[in-house]
Amino acid sequence: MGIIVFLGLSFVVIVHELGHFLMSKFFGVAVEEFGIGFPPRIWSKKIKETIYSFNWILWGGFLKINGLRSEVERKDLPPHTSFMRQSFWKKALIIAGGVMINFFLGWFLLFIVMTLGIPQGIFVADIKPESLAYYSGFQKGDLILNFQNADEFNSYLKESAGKEADFKVKRDGSEKNISVLFPEESSKTGEILGIYYSETGTPKTGIVEGVIESFKTACGLVISYLGGYISLIGRLFTDSSAIQSLVGPVGLFAMGSLVSKAGLVYFLQLLAFLSINLVIFNFLPFPMLDGGWFIVILIEKIKGSPVSQKTEMIVNGFGFIVLFSLFVFTTIKDVIGLF
Repeated sequence: MGIIVFLGLSFVVIVHELGHFLMSKFFGVAVEEFGIGFPPRIWSKKIKETIYSFNWILWGGFLKINGLRSEVERKDLPPHTSFMRQSFWKKALIIAGGVMINFFLGWFLLFIVMTLGIPQGIFVADIKPESLAYYSGFQKGDLILNFQNADEFNSYLKESAGKEADFKVKRDGSEKNISVLFPEESSKTGEILGIYYSETGTPKTGIVEGVIESFKTACGLVISYLGGYISLIGRLFTDSSAIQSLVGPVGLFAMGSLVSKAGLVYFLQLLAFLSINLVIFNFLPFPMLDGGWFIVILIEKIKGSPVSQKTEMIVNGFGFIVLFSLFVFTTIKDVIGLF
């Protein structure tokens, strides 16, 4: 299951690059290379002006577009195939191609999830050490079935004081029963079972209803994530602990592995959320992101001339340092969190 999680998360990033690729091809802009993973290369094949490569570092992918800046414009290709020679709206759509296809991927995955349906239950996100749940055999990623919501689950726990209760749990695609002998009284902290959990479940829909409802959900997620990023950015300047909420690739892999234990449909739902999250993240007006590129071409449109190479290098250098620092920090934090 680990390799499926890894490939699934990487697939969301590859699809983003595919969006830029398709939009570039649509407007006749030459793509020098479309790579899956990052070099060194395992295999490559050139078709017309584009090299299609498969690389050893199997995480996401990359795109090399002709004339992304004037200094890297290919002289052996027709001038009209250069990105820099396109109109503002064509450049904008090529830049937006990645987030557009991420939205459609998220919408499609949500449609699949809704047509398949997710059983309602209680998802075990984590277990407190030395707790009743820990000794009874619960595991992170378990789905406790036969409960419609958290209130019903909590009521059942309280009613089970001093009794032995059975729980039906779905784990790794199969169901099992876990028996728990509850004490007469809860712990001093009020803890009964000792788990961190969330409600889960999506009613099964028909095809037409699924298309409509999944679109509404996708749009709602865009608005929700946008509000979340605005709030996070604001908190970064006022609350030093806000950075702790950031998750890196290791954290995403751990999250995917945990969710996939409950079943494939849950993992598809997670991929849908991540794909739509990328819509907002990649279009943030920050250097090295799609939003940063959009700001550059907007400035060039307003001033009527290209941004100087020196200014662009300084700004992108700053963006790279910030993003790489966040990558290192979140990776270290997520690795420590695994132990």
